[in-house]
Formats: sequence, structure tokens, C-alpha cells
Amino acid sequence: MFRVQNADFIADKLAAELLPNQEYREAAKNAEEAIGRRIAQDGVSDGRIEFDVDWSMLELTGNWYVSCADNGDGMNRAELERYMTTLAVIGAGQNQHLHGNQGMGLKISGPTRHKEGVLIRSMKGGERTMVQVGWTGHEYDLIPLGTNDEKIVSVPEEMFPDFIRTKGSGTVVTFLGNVEGDNTFAPSDRPKGWLFKYMHQRFFRLAENGTDFLVRVPSGDEAEWPRTADEAASRQRGEGGRSFNLSRVRGTAGIWDEAADRQGEGFRGEVELPGDAASDVPSAVLRWWILPTGPGTDVSTRTASGGSIAVLYQNELHDWRIGSAANPYFARIGVIFGKPRIGFVLEPLGGTVTSDFARAHVLVGGTPVFESDSWLLWSEQFRELMPDAIRQLMSDEQARLQAEDPDRARRIRDRLKDVMALLRPRRFRPDGSGAARASGPRTTGPGSGDGESIERPTGPGRRNPTAVRRGIGAVLTQVDAAGEQADEIFAILSLEPRWVSEADAETFAIVGGNGIGIRDRAAALAGEDGATASILLLNRDFRGYQTILAAVNDWANPEGDDGKSAAIEGSAQEWVEQKMVEAVNGLRQLENGSSWLPSHFDEALSPVALTAAFMADRYHTLREVKRVAGSLRQESPAA
Repeated sequence: MFRVQNADFIADKLAAELLPNQEYREAAKNAEEAIGRRIAQDGVSDGRIEFDVDWSMLELTGNWYVSCADNGDGMNRAELERYMTTLAVIGAGQNQHLHGNQGMGLKISGPTRHKEGVLIRSMKGGERTMVQVGWTGHEYDLIPLGTNDEKIVSVPEEMFPDFIRTKGSGTVVTFLGNVEGDNTFAPSDRPKGWLFKYMHQRFFRLAENGTDFLVRVPSGDEAEWPRTADEAASRQRGEGGRSFNLSRVRGTAGIWDEAADRQGEGFRGEVELPGDAASDVPSAVLRWWILPTGPGTDVSTRTASGGSIAVLYQNELHDWRIGSAANPYFARIGVIFGKPRIGFVLEPLGGTVTSDFARAHVLVGGTPVFESDSWLLWSEQFRELMPDAIRQLMSDEQARLQAEDPDRARRIRDRLKDVMALLRPRRFRPDGSGAARASGPRTTGPGSGDGESIERPTGPGRRNPTAVRRGIGAVLTQVDAAGEQADEIFAILSLEPRWVSEADAETFAIVGGNGIGIRDRAAALAGEDGATASILLLNRDFRGYQTILAAVNDWANPEGDDGKSAAIEGSAQEWVEQKMVEAVNGLRQLENGSSWLPSHFDEALSPVALTAAFMADRYHTLREVKRVAGSLRQESPAA
């Protein structure tokens, strides 16, 4: 029924939605499915997938191309032509559907990312056939290969790896890049192990399906690399030069399992999240790992390190949130500190779970997981069911931080009492018998804003997951004679200041860190968003703060007495702390549910903005610290 007038436009449009390196994922999945079909036919579980140098092409052209080879069921001449020139083709597995193979992946991601082409040679039933699909100069098509411009040619057996020749069937897919001679095996702008790490981050667990999945990882410079498969095999045995090994891909779960188990039992597990069928929220499983620290424990060369969260669907990991991008998600599930030690993988369950065409996002009811109401409920359920091991880790991290003077907080509160009363925000809870009338935006429906609500209903019995929604305006905020009846309430968020080093701050989920966190910043909030974060991190390494300490010590403590230096630092911290607490709580007093939205607080209370607040009032900070330090100066013999 449908006809396509410009298939090249469709290919480019669809390719624009794909993630980086998608073509290698597509080749791996095709290889996996081909091996599955062959194993089903002959009953022998001896599958093998190798991402390696295309040694035949290296010998013919001198160029370093990466290839994906498998010993699956292969394709004959007719199949190769059909599968590589037809979009949305029903493949050999006959499993085309929204939850399975859509028959478009490699054809879309390969030629559009490698204009020179993707070279495919396959062996099946005694036929050994090769085609090249790429950009001809005016369209995507098969590129002539033969002496008479044949588009489909036969190739000798020697152009296939030994493990394919031994099995008698299989396929090799070679990526030729965008210009002639591109090094697709080890591109100059990527680390040597780029493909090895990508495959680990893409797949969850690969060591249990009877197929060996291997990626060649080079070391040293190109001049040191072997030039033949035989030389590479010698390197694998530790002979003839630097390592150039085929290394096994086990998936992120395999790497994290090994790291967590190195510490003993109880450092990984899973939490079943029931969801809520009445609200169309399916169940899910949140798997967790506590990773070790110290020399030899880093997993970042093979997959994502701690402080990362991904979504699992059909053994693939999607929607990675890594580093500072993971902060609000860790905060949402209750992990405010200890973050770099913990990794999470969330697996939604049920028939409403799918992925988008690009395999970039997992969808629940058509909505990406981290944008859905399901995520909000699952995160609340996890907070209630959080494993003791994670709670203990957070407690240990908390104990590691410096204990503060309890009287300091009282003095700061007393000094700020009057000024904090100047803009006391008013909030109202709708109540048909209430004495007040109020109006204003209310974000109590699905997908209606960002940030924690100020008030949460409490009481006995099961919590209604639809009663709590994100959004600072979850209660009415504006007095309005024509508004609805309501009771006036007042909820004030606590703010806990903590002086930390820049290294300490890495263990917190920082609001608006933008990849920098607290490095060379005066302060930051730790939590889910600027409107509700309850921890104020103050950077003792910040150069603006250290300059104040140095100036006051030069003036009041020239002899460098340790006791005086400690007293000066305590005073400096108290006044800086007061200034930053006032900045945060003072700005939060502007909250009204309409002109001050959660995104505004994220911007206005970011580490950059808090640094501006620090730098803008150094005069009063320095004056107050010097006033307190004046008595110390009188005691100094150098005064």
C-alpha cells in the first residue's frame, strides 16, 4: 500500500535520531540473532562474535578497519541482496515487530555513518558472497565491486576468519568510515579501548548465553601493532610485543558483579518495586551494586563507574545517567551522598514497556522512563525499601565528614531570625471548610513540573501514589478572595550546612553541577533540585575562602600559631555559612508557585550562582572575621 519516493531522506532522518556508535550495536545484534538461528538448527552452542581488525582488508589496502564477524547461519547471494537493499525487511528470524527486530538498524546506521560504505561478506551453503552498501554520490545503494561493475561478487574462503571457515557459515561486516583510508579500528579521537567499553555499557550481561563475545583492544602506537592475524594470535599468548588481545565482553553487570564481590557478600542485590496497577504503573526491579575504592578497583576503563544509573530492556542498557547528570536521579531515590560508590540498573516490567525506534530510550506507556510517573512512584518505593547496605554506606560517608559546632547553627539562626521574617511565604491547602480563600498554579497532575512538592500528605494506611507529584506549586500560594476555600499552612525546609573538601563533595548529588560540581566554586546544594535540597555544601578548598583565611591570619596571627589559626578558621566558616544560608533561604522565600518555578531555583541556587553570592559580600565577611580575630591580634607579640 505505501510507497517511498525518497528513501535516502528517510534514512538520513532516522539516522539523526540514533545514538553514537549505534551501527556497532546493530551489527552485534544481527550477529547474535544469526548465531541463535544456527544453534537452533544444529543444536551446538558454540557461537562466537569478534569485533576485530579486518585482517583481509588490511592486507589488501593497508587500512585499519574494524569488522564484526560471527559464525551464525550466514546469508546466500539472494538473501544478502534482499536484506541489504530493503528497508523494514522481514528477516530470516521472521520476528519483526515493535518489541523485536525492525529490519532497519544496520541499513540505517551503517551507510549514514560510513559514507565510504559498509562491506558485508557472508558464507552459507557453499556460497561466499560480498556486497558494499554506501553513498554513491547521489544515493545510498550497493557500490560496484567487480571488474565489470558487478554489485554482488564472490570472494575466496581466505577472506573469512578461521572460526567462520570451521563452522561453514557466518558473516563479516566491515566499517569503512567516511573518507578513504579512515582508521575505524582505533580512531585518533578516541581511547584505544573505546569499542570494548561501548559494548560493556550497551549490554547488561553476556556471559550466560553460550556465545563468546570478544573485542580486540590494542595498546601502543600503530607502528607497534601486528600486521596479520597470526601475529595477533602470538600477542594473545604474550609473545612478540605489546598486548593486542581479543578481550571478552561480559556486560556491565559482569564487571560490577566482580567488583562488588571483591569486598565479600552483601555488596549487591536487587529490590522489587511493586508499582501500582490502579495507576497504570507496572512493577520494576532496581538492581544495585556497592563498588570498592582504592588502587586496582577502577572499572571506568571497561564500563560506567559508580554514580551511574541506566535502564534495562531486553538485555540492553539505555538512558545512562553518569556523573553530575545522575545527581537528581540519585537524590530522587534517596542517595544524597556516597554516590560514587553505588551503581543502579532499573528494569521496568510488563507489556507496556517498549523502546523507541532509535533504541535510545526505554518507554513506559509511550513515555521515557525518567520522564514518567512510574519513575516517581518507583523511586518513592525504593526509598522505603532501601537495602541496609546502602543505608550503612551513606551513614559511613556522613560520619566521615567533620563534626560542626552545634552552637554555630544556633547563633546563625538567631542573627537571621529578623531578616527571614521579612518575606514569609504563605501557602494554603485546599479545604472545602477552610477559613481562607486562595488560588494559584497547582501541579498535582501527571507530568506537571519539576522539583519536590513542599507538603506531603501523611497518615496511616497505604499512600496514594497519585497524591504526591513533583512541583514547588503543589499547594496554593496566592491569597485570592475569588479563590477556593483553603486552610493556611506553613512548611519550612531545613538546610544543613556542611564544610567539605572538593574531594568530599564528589560523594554528593549536587544540584546544577554541570560536570564541574563544587570544584573552584564556593558552595553547592546537595539534593534533587534547588527548591528542596536540604544540604548546603561549603567548599573549604575554594580559593576565595582560602584568601580570606590567609588575609586574616597575616593580620592577626603572623607568628602562625595553630590555635589562633583554628579559631580564625572557625570564625570565617561561621560568617560564610551565615551568608550562604541567608542566600539560599532568602531566595526560597520568593516561592509563589507561578513566577518562581523549580527551574528558576536550580539556576539561582547553582554552584555558579552561590559563588557569585559569596564573592559579592566579601567586605562584610572579612570585616566580621577580623572583628572576632581582633582579640587574637592583641595577644600576638608581633601586633
